[in-house]
Amino acid sequence: AWLDKINFIFINQDYMDIITFPIYYQGYIELVPEGDPIAILEYQIKESFGSLVMVSEDQGDSAYEEGKWTIKDVIQHIIDTERIFSYRALSFARGEKLALAGYDHEAYGKQMNTKNRTLKSLLEEWKNLRKSTIDLFKSFDAEMLNRKGNANGNDLTVEQILYILIGHEIHHLNIINQRYI
Repeated sequence: AWLDKINFIFINQDYMDIITFPIYYQGYIELVPEGDPIAILEYQIKESFGSLVMVSEDQGDSAYEEGKWTIKDVIQHIIDTERIFSYRALSFARGEKLALAGYDHEAYGKQMNTKNRTLKSLLEEWKNLRKSTIDLFKSFDAEMLNRKGNANGNDLTVEQILYILIGHEIHHLNIINQRYI
């Protein structure tokens, strides 16, 4: 029954019940297209590489405005967030009862060290991480996907985390495509 409700939410996003998802994540969730979330994850990495493989190293080190992240910084942020949210999903799927701490993406951003990395190395890391993320979510059965936990003061299910990951990437790739390339 809960799974039917979540499918209804994603198929009919105009009627999304924002109580089902913490309001903080609503902007990401609204970007998620209809379809199998695992297939979307697989498609996303191909689509992301398609748009980023032609970006030069110089472009990767540039920001669209003073004080904003570079393309490489944005990619590292997507990687960091996917790792953190995958950990949260694993923790909740395994029945973690303790609330997990949030993370300050701005503080992490100051420590990314992308100037010493190539765009190619970041893309390769992202591709490898995505394979691992897909394997992780494929390993969860329906009961695990419905398990809840608390992270950063928000109650979330494992399945909700999956959709947040998808929407988060779409959000940042939209910014890259609109403001950087």
